[in-house]
Amino acid sequence: MRSSIAGGRRFATYSIALQLGITLLLAAVWAAAQGTPAALAVGFGGGAVALGNALFALRVFGAGAAPARQALRGLYAGEALKLGLSVVMLYVAIAVLELPFLPLLTGLVLAQIVFWIALVAIR
Repeated sequence: MRSSIAGGRRFATYSIALQLGITLLLAAVWAAAQGTPAALAVGFGGGAVALGNALFALRVFGAGAAPARQALRGLYAGEALKLGLSVVMLYVAIAVLELPFLPLLTGLVLAQIVFWIALVAIR
């Protein structure tokens, strides 16, 4: 019998690795086409999604089995941390580092699409 917690950890690890991999690949493409600032922007965009999901997974699956109420609180806290980290990373990329917006958006969208594809492909 497979544990749903172990399955969730496995999915989270796999999907985050896919997100980081596609982000690195896309950053290399943008670096060749537009230079270092574009590659860094892709890294921030894809990294905001992948690191947010990693933080969410650590919050949800880190403690192991828990009562339903505690598990639900973990989901809410994990989602809040994920969104907070994403907002901070995007703010730093746009307002502080002034990275180009199109590569940033491309990295963010592609990393999220990879996550959605992984949800369907991994069962």
